[in-house]
Amino acid sequence: MSSFRLFRIAGIDVGVHPSWLVVFGLVTWSLATGYYPQVMRGADTGLYWLLGAISAVLLFAAVLVHELAHSLVARAQGLDARSITLFIFGGVSNLGGESPRPGVEFIVAIVGPLSSFALAGLAFLAATASPAGSAAEAMFSYLAVVNAILGAFNLIPGFPLDGGRVLRSIIWRTTGSLRRATELAATAGTLVAYGFLVLGFVRVLNGDVLFGIWTAAIGWFLQAAAGASIQQVRIEEALRGTRVREILRPDPAAVPPSLSVADLIEDHLLPQNRRAMPVVEGGRLAGIVTLGDIREVPPDRRATTPVGTVMGGRDSLVTVTPRASLTAALEALGRGDYEQVPVVEDGRLLGMLTRADVMRQLQLRDTLGLGSADGAA
Repeated sequence: MSSFRLFRIAGIDVGVHPSWLVVFGLVTWSLATGYYPQVMRGADTGLYWLLGAISAVLLFAAVLVHELAHSLVARAQGLDARSITLFIFGGVSNLGGESPRPGVEFIVAIVGPLSSFALAGLAFLAATASPAGSAAEAMFSYLAVVNAILGAFNLIPGFPLDGGRVLRSIIWRTTGSLRRATELAATAGTLVAYGFLVLGFVRVLNGDVLFGIWTAAIGWFLQAAAGASIQQVRIEEALRGTRVREILRPDPAAVPPSLSVADLIEDHLLPQNRRAMPVVEGGRLAGIVTLGDIREVPPDRRATTPVGTVMGGRDSLVTVTPRASLTAALEALGRGDYEQVPVVEDGRLLGMLTRADVMRQLQLRDTLGLGSADGAA
């Protein structure tokens, strides 16, 4: 999900998707023209807009706390918590891989709604302690209600909402099958999504156009996410047990960092129909140079620019070993939306595993009617 990085908390990147600005504007507008004029009659219009903007920021701060709870607990349970993105429908935590056990899934899922309920309680106490009729009372009352709604909404038992993940963990514990649990929880999520779509349509017909469209959009998002979740677990099921070495076509072809960008293009990329090339120095992988790197070099400077000055460095390079599972390799490819990832053993380059290689393996297994390869060495 493309976003603008804002800051880093406990080693977790926090970013904002451009769609968040839409919600920020809508929330500010609705509070400034509806909520605050009703609960603070006679106040200055500018104050309404200021409180609306502050409340919108605090709302998304609450969403951030919700997502941080997921990420920090996931990290404590051994999962990789990479980033949090605030976007039009709230927030999403980017966690590496699936939970290894149903209990871990349950804990990571339930902590988000619990944190929202805790924030609602704190906001309620702050509203109670504020002077009656004051701006503070109005703002904290709003935050108490909206956090309670956020917690309750996420407990709806439809995947990928937190409640759906809780449901999946329970089914997983009962059946022992992650795939079956995901399919049932995602089916529940699809039903919930259709419910939101119907509700949104009805609200539009009743004249509540803005709320109706918003509700239908949430339903559409949930339906798409549920379908993607089923597809993801089926892919992982099909690839389970298959190792990178089983589909890797050994190709240690590489270039030295001293090679010019012009020679790289003419002697390697164009003749071999490549989009990227590993860079090896002293027998060890030093980096990888891609079309994106080359585009940054003006054409008139390519003959004098060494590959080593534009390549992605070894420290930031994502690699896999030949013993890694294809599911781990697919995760590595998706981590940075890469098209290929180097396969390295003891520092030596064995070849490049591409996204197309993994997809071709999936297509072959699907055509041949093969399931997972559990037990493969």
